Amino acid sequence: MSQKINLKGQAFGRFTVLEEAGRDKHGQVLWKCKCECGEIRSVLSGNLRRGLTLSCGCLGVEKAKKSNTIHGLRYLRMYDSWRCMIRRCNNPKDQAFGYYGGRGIKVCGEWLDVKVFYKDMGERPKGLTLERIDNEKGYYKENCKWASRIEQQRNHGIHKNNTSGVQGVSWRNRDHSYSVYIMANYKQIHLGCFKKIEDAIDARRQGEMEYWR
Repeated sequence: MSQKINLKGQAFGRFTVLEEAGRDKHGQVLWKCKCECGEIRSVLSGNLRRGLTLSCGCLGVEKAKKSNTIHGLRYLRMYDSWRCMIRRCNNPKDQAFGYYGGRGIKVCGEWLDVKVFYKDMGERPKGLTLERIDNEKGYYKENCKWASRIEQQRNHGIHKNNTSGVQGVSWRNRDHSYSVYIMANYKQIHLGCFKKIEDAIDARRQGEMEYWR
Protein backbone atom coordinates (compact mmCIF):
# COMPACT_ATOMS: atom_id res chain seq x y z
CA MET A 1 0.00 0.00 0.00
CA SER A 2 1.08 3.57 -0.64
CA GLN A 3 2.20 5.68 2.34
CA LYS A 4 -0.53 7.97 3.63
CA ILE A 5 0.12 11.73 3.73
CA ASN A 6 -2.48 13.69 5.67
CA LEU A 7 -4.19 16.11 3.24
CA LYS A 8 -7.21 16.99 5.41
CA GLY A 9 -8.07 20.68 5.21
CA GLN A 10 -5.75 21.37 2.28
CA ALA A 11 -6.88 22.96 -1.00
CA PHE A 12 -6.01 21.61 -4.46
CA GLY A 13 -7.40 23.62 -7.35
CA ARG A 14 -11.11 23.91 -6.65
CA PHE A 15 -11.08 21.02 -4.19
CA THR A 16 -10.93 21.27 -0.39
CA VAL A 17 -10.07 17.98 1.32
CA LEU A 18 -12.67 16.99 3.94
CA GLU A 19 -11.55 13.59 5.21
CA GLU A 20 -10.00 10.27 4.26
CA ALA A 21 -12.23 8.04 2.10
CA GLY A 22 -10.44 4.69 2.26
CA ARG A 23 -8.31 3.15 -0.48
CA ASP A 24 -8.91 2.04 -4.05
CA LYS A 25 -8.41 -1.51 -5.37
CA HIS A 26 -4.67 -0.83 -5.77
CA GLY A 27 -4.27 0.26 -2.16
CA GLN A 28 -3.91 3.97 -2.98
CA VAL A 29 -5.35 6.47 -0.50
CA LEU A 30 -8.58 8.27 -1.42
CA TRP A 31 -9.72 11.59 0.03
CA LYS A 32 -13.27 12.95 0.24
CA CYS A 33 -13.16 16.40 -1.36
CA LYS A 34 -15.64 19.23 -1.85
CA CYS A 35 -15.46 21.21 -5.09
CA GLU A 36 -16.18 24.96 -5.18
CA CYS A 37 -19.34 24.17 -7.15
CA GLY A 38 -20.62 22.02 -4.26
CA GLU A 39 -19.94 18.54 -5.69
CA ILE A 40 -18.41 15.91 -3.40
CA ARG A 41 -15.88 13.49 -4.92
CA SER A 42 -13.41 10.85 -3.74
CA VAL A 43 -10.00 11.62 -5.27
CA LEU A 44 -6.69 9.75 -5.23
CA SER A 45 -4.04 11.33 -3.01
CA GLY A 46 -1.45 11.25 -5.80
CA ASN A 47 -3.77 12.95 -8.29
CA LEU A 48 -4.36 15.79 -5.84
CA ARG A 49 -0.68 16.31 -5.00
CA ARG A 50 0.45 16.15 -8.63
CA GLY A 51 -2.27 18.52 -9.80
CA LEU A 52 -3.91 15.92 -12.06
CA THR A 53 -7.37 16.41 -10.50
CA LEU A 54 -8.28 20.02 -9.80
CA SER A 55 -12.09 19.90 -9.74
CA CYS A 56 -15.10 17.61 -10.10
CA GLY A 57 -15.02 18.32 -13.83
CA CYS A 58 -16.58 21.78 -13.82
CA LEU A 59 -13.19 23.42 -14.31
CA GLY A 60 -12.56 21.38 -17.45
CA VAL A 61 -15.95 22.27 -18.90
CA GLU A 62 -15.40 25.97 -18.25
CA LYS A 63 -11.88 26.00 -19.66
CA ALA A 64 -12.95 24.02 -22.70
CA LYS A 65 -15.75 26.50 -23.44
CA LYS A 66 -13.41 29.45 -22.97
CA SER A 67 -10.72 27.84 -25.10
CA ASN A 68 -13.17 27.30 -27.95
CA THR A 69 -13.66 31.05 -28.26
CA ILE A 70 -10.02 32.14 -28.20
CA HIS A 71 -8.02 29.67 -30.26
CA GLY A 72 -7.75 29.02 -33.99
CA LEU A 73 -7.06 25.28 -33.80
CA ARG A 74 -10.51 23.77 -34.14
CA TYR A 75 -10.02 22.90 -37.81
CA LEU A 76 -7.02 20.65 -37.09
CA ARG A 77 -7.39 16.88 -36.67
CA MET A 78 -5.96 17.00 -33.16
CA TYR A 79 -8.82 19.26 -32.03
CA ASP A 80 -11.39 16.46 -32.37
CA SER A 81 -9.12 14.15 -30.35
CA TRP A 82 -8.76 16.80 -27.64
CA ARG A 83 -12.48 17.49 -27.51
CA CYS A 84 -13.36 13.77 -27.27
CA MET A 85 -10.77 13.33 -24.52
CA ILE A 86 -12.31 16.15 -22.48
CA ARG A 87 -15.86 14.92 -23.05
CA ARG A 88 -15.37 11.26 -22.11
CA CYS A 89 -13.47 12.21 -18.95
CA ASN A 90 -15.67 15.11 -17.77
CA ASN A 91 -19.17 14.63 -19.16
CA PRO A 92 -21.24 11.92 -17.40
CA LYS A 93 -23.69 11.99 -20.33
CA ASP A 94 -21.06 10.86 -22.82
CA GLN A 95 -21.50 7.19 -23.83
CA ALA A 96 -17.84 6.45 -23.02
CA PHE A 97 -17.78 8.21 -19.63
CA GLY A 98 -18.08 4.93 -17.72
CA TYR A 99 -14.84 3.69 -19.28
CA TYR A 100 -12.94 6.92 -18.54
CA GLY A 101 -14.13 9.60 -16.11
CA GLY A 102 -16.45 7.11 -14.46
CA ARG A 103 -13.51 4.95 -13.40
CA GLY A 104 -11.21 7.80 -12.41
CA ILE A 105 -9.39 8.57 -15.67
CA LYS A 106 -8.65 12.30 -15.69
CA VAL A 107 -7.17 14.91 -18.01
CA CYS A 108 -4.25 16.80 -16.45
CA GLY A 109 -4.93 20.44 -15.64
CA GLU A 110 -2.60 21.80 -18.35
CA TRP A 111 -4.40 19.89 -21.10
CA LEU A 112 -7.73 21.51 -20.34
CA ASP A 113 -6.31 24.26 -22.57
CA VAL A 114 -6.20 22.98 -26.16
CA LYS A 115 -3.22 25.21 -26.95
CA VAL A 116 -1.09 23.38 -24.37
CA PHE A 117 -2.33 20.02 -25.67
CA TYR A 118 -1.33 21.05 -29.20
CA LYS A 119 2.08 22.27 -28.02
CA ASP A 120 2.76 18.92 -26.29
CA MET A 121 1.30 16.53 -28.89
CA GLY A 122 1.38 18.44 -32.18
CA GLU A 123 -1.06 17.74 -35.01
CA ARG A 124 -2.58 14.25 -35.09
CA PRO A 125 -1.07 12.24 -37.96
CA LYS A 126 -3.67 11.03 -40.43
CA GLY A 127 -5.10 7.63 -39.48
CA LEU A 128 -3.86 7.73 -35.87
CA THR A 129 -5.70 8.27 -32.59
CA LEU A 130 -4.79 9.48 -29.09
CA GLU A 131 -3.52 6.57 -26.98
CA ARG A 132 -2.62 6.30 -23.30
CA ILE A 133 0.52 4.21 -22.81
CA ASP A 134 -0.67 2.97 -19.40
CA ASN A 135 -4.44 2.49 -19.48
CA GLU A 136 -4.67 2.71 -15.68
CA LYS A 137 -3.38 6.29 -15.75
CA GLY A 138 -4.85 9.52 -17.08
CA TYR A 139 -4.16 11.88 -19.95
CA TYR A 140 -0.89 13.79 -19.67
CA LYS A 141 2.14 14.30 -21.91
CA GLU A 142 4.31 11.46 -20.62
CA ASN A 143 1.47 8.92 -20.84
CA CYS A 144 0.13 9.70 -24.31
CA LYS A 145 1.10 9.14 -27.94
CA TRP A 146 -0.49 9.02 -31.39
CA ALA A 147 -1.19 5.38 -32.32
CA SER A 148 -3.00 3.33 -34.94
CA ARG A 149 -6.48 2.16 -33.98
CA ILE A 150 -5.35 -1.48 -33.96
CA GLU A 151 -2.35 -0.65 -31.74
CA GLN A 152 -4.64 1.26 -29.41
CA GLN A 153 -7.20 -1.53 -29.12
CA ARG A 154 -4.53 -4.20 -28.57
CA ASN A 155 -3.07 -2.10 -25.77
CA HIS A 156 -6.22 -2.78 -23.75
CA GLY A 157 -4.69 -6.13 -22.85
CA ILE A 158 -6.06 -9.61 -22.24
CA HIS A 159 -8.94 -10.07 -19.82
CA LYS A 160 -7.95 -11.80 -16.58
CA ASN A 161 -10.44 -14.63 -17.26
CA ASN A 162 -9.05 -15.33 -20.72
CA THR A 163 -7.84 -18.94 -21.07
CA SER A 164 -6.46 -18.91 -24.62
CA GLY A 165 -3.75 -16.29 -24.23
CA VAL A 166 -5.13 -14.39 -27.23
CA GLN A 167 -7.16 -11.21 -26.84
CA GLY A 168 -10.80 -11.77 -27.84
CA VAL A 169 -10.47 -15.59 -28.03
CA SER A 170 -11.89 -17.72 -25.21
CA TRP A 171 -12.27 -21.47 -24.75
CA ARG A 172 -15.81 -22.77 -24.14
CA ASN A 173 -15.96 -26.06 -22.23
CA ARG A 174 -19.63 -26.69 -22.99
CA ASP A 175 -19.08 -27.27 -26.70
CA HIS A 176 -15.27 -27.57 -26.80
CA SER A 177 -14.72 -24.61 -29.11
CA TYR A 178 -13.04 -21.22 -29.16
CA SER A 179 -15.43 -18.28 -29.01
CA VAL A 180 -14.21 -15.15 -30.79
CA TYR A 181 -15.39 -11.60 -30.09
CA ILE A 182 -14.26 -8.02 -30.57
CA MET A 183 -15.14 -4.68 -28.96
CA ALA A 184 -16.13 -1.86 -31.33
CA ASN A 185 -17.91 1.38 -30.43
CA TYR A 186 -18.13 0.12 -26.84
CA LYS A 187 -20.14 -2.95 -27.91
CA GLN A 188 -19.07 -6.58 -27.92
CA ILE A 189 -19.46 -8.28 -31.31
CA HIS A 190 -19.39 -12.08 -31.57
CA LEU A 191 -17.34 -13.30 -34.54
CA GLY A 192 -18.08 -17.03 -34.29
CA CYS A 193 -16.94 -20.28 -32.67
CA PHE A 194 -14.09 -22.46 -33.95
CA LYS A 195 -12.69 -25.88 -33.08
CA LYS A 196 -9.09 -24.94 -33.91
CA ILE A 197 -7.20 -22.14 -32.19
CA GLU A 198 -5.58 -21.17 -35.51
CA ASP A 199 -8.99 -20.56 -37.10
CA ALA A 200 -10.12 -18.57 -34.06
CA ILE A 201 -7.03 -16.34 -34.15
CA ASP A 202 -7.47 -15.79 -37.88
CA ALA A 203 -11.10 -14.76 -37.35
CA ARG A 204 -10.03 -12.35 -34.63
CA ARG A 205 -7.39 -10.71 -36.85
CA GLN A 206 -9.89 -10.37 -39.72
CA GLY A 207 -12.30 -8.76 -37.27
CA GLU A 208 -9.65 -6.26 -36.22
CA MET A 209 -9.08 -5.29 -39.83
CA GLU A 210 -12.83 -4.86 -40.38
CA TYR A 211 -13.88 -3.08 -37.18
CA TRP A 212 -10.76 -1.17 -36.11
CA ARG A 213 -9.74 0.43 -39.40
